[in-house]
Amino acid sequence: MKKQVLLALLFCLATTALFAQAPTGRAKITGIVLDSADRQPVAFATVSLLDPQTNKPVSGAVADEKGQFSITKVPAGKFTLSVSFIGYRTSNRSLTSEGKGELALGTVFLNQMVKELDEVTVEGQKELIEERVDRTIYNAEQDATTRGGDAADVLRRVPALTVDLDGNVSLRGNQNIRVLINNKPSTILATSVADALRQIPADQIKSVEVITSPSARYDAEGSAGIINIITKKNTLQG
Repeated sequence: MKKQVLLALLFCLATTALFAQAPTGRAKITGIVLDSADRQPVAFATVSLLDPQTNKPVSGAVADEKGQFSITKVPAGKFTLSVSFIGYRTSNRSLTSEGKGELALGTVFLNQMVKELDEVTVEGQKELIEERVDRTIYNAEQDATTRGGDAADVLRRVPALTVDLDGNVSLRGNQNIRVLINNKPSTILATSVADALRQIPADQIKSVEVITSPSARYDAEGSAGIINIITKKNTLQG
């Protein structure tokens, strides 16, 4: 019996404390929240009535879909009206309530939070092997395994090409091929292709194009195809 009386007493005290903290005034605060840029309603914005001394909430409300809000039972005194929403800067306004009547604030504008991003650099990297309609391209500069070698080492990495120990190059088993440097014939290839490949550093080669079906512009009749070595610098065209 004593326990029941004690529990009832504690419940009454908690209820009394709860109602003591609730607003007891008869004033009403109304307004509408709009976006300052496009003048559109900011739906469901949070409107808080704060005690300026303690910065604790006294009352509050949530704006409706049209941005309109209404705070009732506002007591007399000085308050800070704080309006906030995600993506907007919080708007604070000081006001004084007489504890009765309606205080129409009109429009409360919220400014969007604009944050400048740091400079973004987008870097792309070519694929090691590119398949085109008329050719296969091997991007040698993307392959670190050939560094320190010569052009023969690069050609060994190219699909469909075979380079023997003497440096002779064949395309799908056929040595009847034509080798170009930067789309043009070169004097260093005129005597011996194998010797010329040993003279070209691998680090100087940008890519290798293997053309299995040359067009008429290459004048490659009777050849198995064309190997076009693209260098990083055009110093090997002489």
